[in-house]
Amino acid sequence: MELDLFVRSLFKKANEAGFSEYEVYYVDRESLSISVYKSEVEKYNVNNSAGLSFRGKLGDRIGYSYTEILDEDAIDMLVNKAKENVLAIENEDIQFIYDGDKEYKEVSTYYQALENIPADKLIKIALDMEAEAKKYSDKVESFSGCAVSYSSGKYGIINSKGLNLHNKSNILTAYVVPIVKDEDNMYDGFGYVVAKSLDEVNAFEIAKMGVDEALSKVGATSIPSGNYKVIINSDAMVSLISTFAGVFSGDAVQKGLSLLKGKEGEVIASNIVNLVDDPHLENGLASVGFDDEGVATGKTYLIKNGKLESLLHNLKTANKAGVKSTGNGFKASYASPISVSPTNMYIEPGINSLEEMTKKIDKGLIITDFAGLHSGANSITGDFSLAAKGFYIENGVKTKAVEQITVAGNFFTLLKDVEEIGRDLKFPMSSVGSPSILVKELSIAGEGSKNE
Repeated sequence: MELDLFVRSLFKKANEAGFSEYEVYYVDRESLSISVYKSEVEKYNVNNSAGLSFRGKLGDRIGYSYTEILDEDAIDMLVNKAKENVLAIENEDIQFIYDGDKEYKEVSTYYQALENIPADKLIKIALDMEAEAKKYSDKVESFSGCAVSYSSGKYGIINSKGLNLHNKSNILTAYVVPIVKDEDNMYDGFGYVVAKSLDEVNAFEIAKMGVDEALSKVGATSIPSGNYKVIINSDAMVSLISTFAGVFSGDAVQKGLSLLKGKEGEVIASNIVNLVDDPHLENGLASVGFDDEGVATGKTYLIKNGKLESLLHNLKTANKAGVKSTGNGFKASYASPISVSPTNMYIEPGINSLEEMTKKIDKGLIITDFAGLHSGANSITGDFSLAAKGFYIENGVKTKAVEQITVAGNFFTLLKDVEEIGRDLKFPMSSVGSPSILVKELSIAGEGSKNE
């Protein structure tokens, strides 16, 4: 059944069943992923997923249901399941079917240049990345990944209050993870691109990025334990922000799962730190003009000049907090309920280059990689103890590669200890971004530590 006809029939049925307000959210996505290994295609995956969810209001409560099939039987099922769902709800939280906003910003998320790219061209890119990496250095022993993927999708919201919003997006990504061998040791690197057209995909440049990173780690050793002045580079900082992003959720705060409860307006970071959620960021992986509740999105400062300016909200958490939704009500999929999620979250860049920040350090570290974030970081308390890699700095110069160290600290303390912010803002295949940052000090366990 056509979507428009299905929605009209569903809404008629919902009205007859006593629902006062109702809404559908639909999504249709397809993706192609190709990975290669030893000059042969290893995996070729085509994935299509489509579905529709229904929300209906009975009294003060909203019931929920979803389907993958659009036919007459599905209409009855959606209405009945939503009704059952209402009766089972014990939560007193008020939920909303949204009226809509006066205007929505046009956000460019679909690129014509990516349409109808033949699969053989994508296969060639993947094979070329592998070949170029091997050609670039004879130390390249193997690969732990080499892949190209294309995804596109369309989604939208239609409700009984006249709201009818839709959007489509597509993106191409390519990456290679070469492993270099030096004596008996192995080191990996990561080369990647997120592209809006094939012209932006250069197999040699991607391979070079990955191999250079792997080679830079050759000969890495540990360092003596102690407190060091530290630069956390953009990639490593992104992984930290991603781990602790949930503390800025209004939902987490209201459930007592964030230390930021009641802290709005207070200083929680160095006065040079500005952390933003920007759904209108040009070429952002999570750029969007409206959220999954139909609320118009806009740039939100979470931290401004070191102060906690705002939390992220959907309609439900905003109502509880007595504020306006920030347009961060999103679903993980059509089958999921609405939660609170960031869009493009990043620390605004500063003015210094990584080299300029390095020159200011007598003895310290550049951290390039954190491991064990799922087990070694407590997203509620902010505490972390993480295996790390990077480079030693002596007399303002990056010297030797460093590994076999553990970095311990607290995310909230780290934000307050930021002394400088670089201008090298990056989004490493992620909707979370960061420049490199210089931190007053962090505790490093290395040689002579109990962890050794």
